[in-house]
Amino acid sequence: MRRNNNTRSQGKPSSGRSHNSGGRAGTPDRKPEKLAYPKSWRQVAGTHAIMELLSVRPKTIQTVLLQNNWHSSSELRDLAEKLEAKKIKIEMKSEQQLQDICRSHQGAVAFSDEYLDFDYENSAWENNGLILALDGVEDTQNLGAILRTSWLMGVNGVIIPEDRAVGLTATVHKVACGGVEHVPVHRTNQFAAPFETLKQSGFWVFGLSHKAKKTIYDLQIPEKVIWVLGAEDKGMRAPTEKACDELVSIPQMSPHASYNVSVSAALALAETKRQWSAKR
Repeated sequence: MRRNNNTRSQGKPSSGRSHNSGGRAGTPDRKPEKLAYPKSWRQVAGTHAIMELLSVRPKTIQTVLLQNNWHSSSELRDLAEKLEAKKIKIEMKSEQQLQDICRSHQGAVAFSDEYLDFDYENSAWENNGLILALDGVEDTQNLGAILRTSWLMGVNGVIIPEDRAVGLTATVHKVACGGVEHVPVHRTNQFAAPFETLKQSGFWVFGLSHKAKKTIYDLQIPEKVIWVLGAEDKGMRAPTEKACDELVSIPQMSPHASYNVSVSAALALAETKRQWSAKR
């Protein structure tokens, strides 16, 4: 392979519901209480994601919001029991208040004061290294699915840009089902800059593009690899493509459609693991 070194240098429940006056004079609308928590705290929604957070780093949990009818759910009862056992603060909130944070919250939202950053510069790279770089993924479902797959595939870290890309929202945590607790994420305003540092540690950078004639199955995947994927509708930006050592595609039967970005990531990671296993 010929390397390309052209790289450019985030109790007692309160009702919290809005009551419409129904046109009756003198009856003001009541708006839901605004919840105020430090912006630096991670919002983790969903019972599975919170359970994994509780298992991996319980001391970082500052508070957990439970929907005020939590007794009706076996999953929420189990979660509440585990939270109480670890003496973690629980607050009762209305469904509307939780929906203000995450539309699909499963009745629980936790706040953690720790952000797991991918410190690629100080990582000790020995035999293998597997990294994903997502150039502008904007859909929370896609990022969550990618992080869940990354956890299961043993990805060392994920790089995402600061601008024009979704961050680690409550919904992303929910969809990832605990993957965020195992895969560190690095956000940067110089998206391609980490590539050069990682190349010096032996990494090769491959961008997935439907325009490339060479496929991932034609590629001999090295022991240290960065897979770069573009935005859902636009693909990779031109500077990002230039920073890649090579562009490769995933075979498809129709030229008029494309793989979902989370599916592309899963296929690239699976082929990487397959080739690595075959060498051993």
